Amino acid sequence: MASTQPKHLAPNSRPRKHPILFILLGIVVVAGLVVGEYYARPYLSSFYQQIRGNSQVGNTQQSTSATDAATSSTDPNAAQSEKQATADDESAEEAVPEPEPAQPVRIEAMMIGDILMHDALVQSGAQDDGSYNYDFLYEHIRPYIDAADIRILNQETVMASPDNGFYMTNGAMGPIMNSPTALADSEARFGFNVILNAHNHVFDQGYDGLAHEMDYWKANYPNIPIVGVNNPHHAEGDESQNLVDNIYVYEKDGFKIALLNHTYDTNEHPNYETDGKFCSYMTEEKVRADVQKARDLGVDLIVACPHWGVQYTTEPSDEEWTFSKLYTELGVDLIFGCHPHILQHVEMLRNATGHKTVCYYSLGNYVASLMSPECLIGGIARATFVKEADGTAHVEAVSLVPTVICNTYGPNMTAFPILDYTWDIASMNSSGMTPEGAQAFCSEVFGAGYDPATGVYTLNMADEGRLV
Repeated sequence: MASTQPKHLAPNSRPRKHPILFILLGIVVVAGLVVGEYYARPYLSSFYQQIRGNSQVGNTQQSTSATDAATSSTDPNAAQSEKQATADDESAEEAVPEPEPAQPVRIEAMMIGDILMHDALVQSGAQDDGSYNYDFLYEHIRPYIDAADIRILNQETVMASPDNGFYMTNGAMGPIMNSPTALADSEARFGFNVILNAHNHVFDQGYDGLAHEMDYWKANYPNIPIVGVNNPHHAEGDESQNLVDNIYVYEKDGFKIALLNHTYDTNEHPNYETDGKFCSYMTEEKVRADVQKARDLGVDLIVACPHWGVQYTTEPSDEEWTFSKLYTELGVDLIFGCHPHILQHVEMLRNATGHKTVCYYSLGNYVASLMSPECLIGGIARATFVKEADGTAHVEAVSLVPTVICNTYGPNMTAFPILDYTWDIASMNSSGMTPEGAQAFCSEVFGAGYDPATGVYTLNMADEGRLV
């Protein structure tokens, strides 16, 4: 029976493969790789660069993160400090400096009594070379002058031509005087910066006499206002010498104070229609007009300096009562009165709206001769004005330092603050006024407000004031 199992072929009996086929296949593969690499090279280069770039960025970020991590690990406040510094820089850029808060402005004012140049006083300034010098009149009160911003004096004499003669004569209405212009030089040297010239002696030497004085002030001290008069030679066109129609305003740091000067009359040729062009007369119409002009100029306070009253009496006259009431009704803030040639009291006045006015009725004489002992006592009035930060203004304080004239002939004819008027000085005074007598007179005039120990009168600013 024949076998059914398959028969296995011997090894040498399997089909043979041809070697040349493998060789050709290898050549084709190698050629394909070479050609493919040639055409793919630009794309592969870009691909490899991108891979390398990403690798570098990753390495840098890792390095930075590692550095920050190291810094944070060594300084836990570093990140917070960096944030704070950034916030501070932004805040500094946004910050705007706050404006300085407004501050109150203060003006100190002072005024002395009448400069009444009698013959003996004029001659006391005569020098060996024929010139005149009056510095000695003011040397004992210099600290009071220097301490003030506004420094006022009542120039109750005219400085006309020397050809008119420096002596006093009698006119139809009283004494007629003339003084050397050296008086103006001394007043300017000692710092007086407001000269009141509306007084009863302003026309003693006629219009030419007033013009001579005004020309001298203008030529030598153009910045010193001569208040209350016009120069008769320059009544038109020279505003600086037209202070009858215009109002003088003192200003400091935006704080404006108007100063008015009026006289009750003039001794010589009072033709009011004509003379009123050159001198400021004290009429109700004129006072009202001047106060309104000051208001229109936008001033903060008004000071009136009237030349008024009855001579040689310590009680205010009816004229003083009348015009002090008018000034108060109009809202004037302070009154410096002069002309009676003797001290009168100081008073707080009040109008119907509650506005208060301080009134010095008379400052007496600063220098004079040929007078009774009481008329040789004058006063240095002092006032402090304040403009507050909110723009309101008021009189803050007022006081007075009495002065005593030593009327010995020669350069000793001068005035002293009352505490400087010692027995040694009094012994040279021909008036016979003693230090004790001067103190008693001041206490009588000023009452409880006067302190003999300090030689100062002080007004109580809280006083309700007398309703006028």
